[in-house]
Amino acid sequence: MKKRQIKKTTILFTIATVILVGSNLRSQKVVLETGKFEGQTHIAKENFPKDKIINMVNGWGGMTVAINELKAGTDFTPILKGLKDDLCQVPHWGYLEKGKIRVINKEGQTEQIVSGEVFYMPPGHTLIVDEDAIIIDFSPEKEMIKLNDFVLEKISKMQSEN
Repeated sequence: MKKRQIKKTTILFTIATVILVGSNLRSQKVVLETGKFEGQTHIAKENFPKDKIINMVNGWGGMTVAINELKAGTDFTPILKGLKDDLCQVPHWGYLEKGKIRVINKEGQTEQIVSGEVFYMPPGHTLIVDEDAIIIDFSPEKEMIKLNDFVLEKISKMQSEN
């Protein structure tokens, strides 16, 4: 029975990926380890970590889940400098629970996401928060850990310069 559930989860995620990613699917490689879980398999939103720069939980079959509350005016562009193309290279699938955000890709194209919308942010983007936002997103775990380490180091350097 457990194998059947894992296959069902993988199939549903694959279908969702095809719908969200469309033609970009060929250039993306997201490997889910649906049989591998570390720690909790569910967390109430009110119990989710809130004291980090990026509030995320790892160990969910190769994915990270993040729930972040961001203030209007937040611009990730300066923090991403030093990454490839000075942009986030991690794909994110998610839901904007509250607010309004702008996602800008490496070609300079801007997409606006508003409260109540689901989204896919392919690698090569930055984010600007136009209205206080609550963002729930899912991303490949290994890439998110690297991004989080980069962001923490970058913020530490920025704080030591001031």
